[in-house]
Amino acid sequence: MAILDQAALKVLIAGTTHVLDRNGKEAYVYFETGDVAHMLLDDGEARQGKWTLAEGGYVVDWDNGVTGRWALDHEAGEITYVNRDRDVKVRLAGILFGNAKDLPRAA
Repeated sequence: MAILDQAALKVLIAGTTHVLDRNGKEAYVYFETGDVAHMLLDDGEARQGKWTLAEGGYVVDWDNGVTGRWALDHEAGEITYVNRDRDVKVRLAGILFGNAKDLPRAA
């Protein structure tokens, strides 16, 4: 594993939208430059929470009570989200600058 360090995460997270490949379907996470994150899952579920950089990755406390603790692992041509609490990996399909998916979306 080659976990991205805090300097890399500062560039790759704040103010960006991450496109995640969840079993062939896309989900999106927008990290505001403050501490708010928005997520739109592939099934249409939307979440909002507070995010912060943490040793070896970042943490998001979502509004539904779930806490996500993630590290970003990299190898040539690929970055993978690795859940620090469970054996879950999700491929990062892309990084878009700004709030590229207009999250949160109005109901």
